[in-house]
Amino acid sequence: MSPRTPALPLLLLLASACGPSSSVDEGLGMVHELDTSEAGITAFVREGLYKEWLAEPSVHETRAPHGSKVRVFFNDIVTESLRAGNATHPVGSILVKELYKDDGKTLRGHALDVKIAEGPGKDTWLFYEGFGPDYSNNYYGRAHSTCHGCHEAGQDYVTSPLP
Repeated sequence: MSPRTPALPLLLLLASACGPSSSVDEGLGMVHELDTSEAGITAFVREGLYKEWLAEPSVHETRAPHGSKVRVFFNDIVTESLRAGNATHPVGSILVKELYKDDGKTLRGHALDVKIAEGPGKDTWLFYEGFGPDYSNNYYGRAHSTCHGCHEAGQDYVTSPLP
């Protein structure tokens, strides 16, 4: 960049790298019956295909940056792994966090974490956060820069305890 080139385009590029995705599919395909593309995850959460999983008993307050009210659902794979006290979770571990408005009744979006590769580390997780009604400006990506920083404090990036 020359001294005469405005810095604004560079700043915009850097800001977008830490915000919502550019909707680029990670190309991971199916992981434990979940289409891991951004469109696949959006369809999965909008259709409520996680509703039969183990769930926290009710919507509750949270300190997480997802908003003030949440409820977390755990698939069987991550449930068994957490119960066993595993240091790392197996591929196919999935958690869905319903995100509510401050009234605790109005669903405003979803966050989803899916373990996509064996072993420890942020690159073994795909993160997603989207808000309705259109889910058009989602956070999505492997080791997403906005998500992994908070999740690294958890047991293999899982910060929610089992109910």
